[in-house]
Amino acid sequence: MTLKKTFYYIFFLSVCFYLSSCTSKTVFSDPLLYSQNFKGNKVITTENLEGLLPQRPNKKILKTPITPGLYFYQLFSKKFPQQKLRWQEELTKLNQDFELQTRGLDNNSNEYIKLALKKEKKAQKISRAIQEGNWAMRTLGEAPSYFFKEDAEKNVEKIKTYYKNHGFFQYQVSYKADSLFIKKGSVAVTYTINEGVHYPIVQNDSLVIKDPRIELLLRKNQQKSLLKVGARLELENYNAEKDRIEQLLKNNGYYAFSKDYISIKINALDTAKTQSLKVVTFIPSPDRAPRNPNYATAYTISSVQFIADGSSPSIPKPKVDTVNSRFIQYLFVNKRFSPKLLDTKIDLRPNTLFNQEKVSQTQKKLYALEQFQFTRINLDTTKGLISASIYARPLDKYEFSVETGGSVFAGGSLANLVPGPFLTTSLKARNIKGSANSFETNFRFGFEAQAGFLRPDSVTRNLELGLNTSFILPKILLPESISQRFENFSPQTRISVGGEFIGRQEYNRFGFKIGSSFLWRPSPNQYWSVSLFDVNLINTSNQAPAFRNFLDSLLRLGNNLKRSFQQSFISSMSATYTYTDNPYGQLKQGKYLKIFIESGGTTLNLFKSKKIGFLTTLFEDSLQFYRFVKVSADYRKYIPIGTSGKTLFAYRINTGAAYSYGGDKELPYEKNFFIGGPNSLRAWRPRGLGPGSFTGSFDNPGSIILESSAELRFKIIRFYGDLNGALFADAGNVWRFPNQSTAGLAGSDFQFNRFYKEIAMDIGFGLRYDLSFFVIRFDWAVRMLDPAIKGGNTWVLFNNNLKDPLKSEESYKNPLTLNFGIGYPF
Repeated sequence: MTLKKTFYYIFFLSVCFYLSSCTSKTVFSDPLLYSQNFKGNKVITTENLEGLLPQRPNKKILKTPITPGLYFYQLFSKKFPQQKLRWQEELTKLNQDFELQTRGLDNNSNEYIKLALKKEKKAQKISRAIQEGNWAMRTLGEAPSYFFKEDAEKNVEKIKTYYKNHGFFQYQVSYKADSLFIKKGSVAVTYTINEGVHYPIVQNDSLVIKDPRIELLLRKNQQKSLLKVGARLELENYNAEKDRIEQLLKNNGYYAFSKDYISIKINALDTAKTQSLKVVTFIPSPDRAPRNPNYATAYTISSVQFIADGSSPSIPKPKVDTVNSRFIQYLFVNKRFSPKLLDTKIDLRPNTLFNQEKVSQTQKKLYALEQFQFTRINLDTTKGLISASIYARPLDKYEFSVETGGSVFAGGSLANLVPGPFLTTSLKARNIKGSANSFETNFRFGFEAQAGFLRPDSVTRNLELGLNTSFILPKILLPESISQRFENFSPQTRISVGGEFIGRQEYNRFGFKIGSSFLWRPSPNQYWSVSLFDVNLINTSNQAPAFRNFLDSLLRLGNNLKRSFQQSFISSMSATYTYTDNPYGQLKQGKYLKIFIESGGTTLNLFKSKKIGFLTTLFEDSLQFYRFVKVSADYRKYIPIGTSGKTLFAYRINTGAAYSYGGDKELPYEKNFFIGGPNSLRAWRPRGLGPGSFTGSFDNPGSIILESSAELRFKIIRFYGDLNGALFADAGNVWRFPNQSTAGLAGSDFQFNRFYKEIAMDIGFGLRYDLSFFVIRFDWAVRMLDPAIKGGNTWVLFNNNLKDPLKSEESYKNPLTLNFGIGYPF
């Protein structure tokens, strides 16, 4: 070991010893809780048991005795007693001043309310400081976690109750508190558990029910019971079974029924002898009298009324239209909607049994129309029947929104950030001619900062203009027999027309698009989008001479990339399936899967000439036609670490392939895969990696992609928002199918015997400032494996004797690359 390394090692140990000793001094009022462990549990996991304990030991560094948060709490709490007295005086004075300022004011006046809000905001800030300490104590520090005997005894009882509720018998739980030598004044608590025995359920068909109709209904659905024969009794399934019975009865007319009337008893007598459990269901519960004597009444719906209240103070004499359709009375106040359409969204009908699921489905389908601020369903049972009134408040007919933002191209350091601002506007017109159909127009204007196609060392702002108009119908526009099957899934049909212009230093590119898509949501976790008709006309003009020369040089080598920049006709059909068990995007826990399938030029197979006649006549032979198949899958997983919720492990796997079966074996440029940049491999510039082991000075499209990323995300500090950190690693590359635009690009084709050697990899550290409504992200990355390096050794992290793949006379540069972004990378 060198002298320098020895010095660093001694210095590190000294700092650790100092921080550990500082938080070991007996300045605390009670022993500190150092750790909590479980011993003897085999069936029930430690993670489940940890969730029962409200106490948490102070956070440590890598399981060492060092608790920096506790140290800083001590350090900044020295002046807290004097500060607390001052703050208490400030709070008293604040209340006194408020009394003086508001004396004689009406409590409902604007002036009083304004003063009250100002006073309350300041009082909350002072009260928090009094209770939790000064800013440094709350932000940098961590309050001490004490050990109390009473808490440990309560935890023992909680653990016992947990085992009892999960089907265990003869269990034993105790605890032991040990003082620590390495951490004086601290206690390590060990909970010792003897889980005893657990018996399976052997019978669950015993029903003790007074009402014969309810008993018959339960027996018909007994196979759906969540207390399965052969399974261990668990509290979660016990409660879920009561919920199932309640929902079953409410869906069969029993409007007044509640799970409070259910008692599920476990016949645990002689369990030691029988080693089994029997389940008995009682309705009503023998433990309590029915609170509602009508719990066993099956209600029938007598009438259904729908009221669309579009009244407004600006309209003194509202116009009311009354329409009767399919046994539903519609009252439209000022705003009329299509009764025929609403009939398909309302599942409640007179002379049918009450059904809670149909009530929920009706609200869901009306909300999915995107025409109402809210809907409320009132149910009146005063006459022994249910009178249903659906009250809906329409949204404004027109809605206009503006969004501004931008991206930033990072040239490797904060000094080289090049902003690319954008502006997006949206205008939506609802309920066109009372049909509940909508028009939506979106316009985008922006500049995207990007490295040059031929000169990656130059950064320009590329002009982007986009205009798209959509006609939205709240149904699937197919024959009635098919569209009816989607009614419960929030269906939509979108017919879109739009255009996009991109102006780069190398060329201008304009695209015109017409398409239609069907969208529906089978559940809150699943989403489908299917497009049977999507047509694009693309034209590339004003090509720079250097860019044309580059394309011509590739063509002479047999690479027909030039074809992608000629006038093109692209028609395709596609389908997208998305699943997420965290539909609100909190990124705390769960998984995400997106599968995309596209078939391009399918209709061209119906023409003998493989072209469409009138388009060929209009554009002559310069128009390029494409036939291809594209498939991709994106999977993400978010895994919390520990019980605090402050640390998260997230990873992503993205893969796909696009194959052209047209005569020229070339994909449309936009249908290729690209890799590199802030949301991909972060040590490479956007679109700058690959394909394969080839490296060039231009955008690098590929027809095969394999990409993965992993991040360990953790909270650092809170300052008006959450400042979070991340350690990350990215890996992947793109390749091309053999004989598809690979000429002159050595190593760009996909080969099974070498593709794994061409996986690029980087590592890095990131800072993210989370302000709830958006996240500002800085990621610094450095390359570990670079497949462009020739000679077999692609390891570049600490290798200083490599040569630049593009300029062999220069040494290889591996800078720390900065990426700036809005939002998380995945």
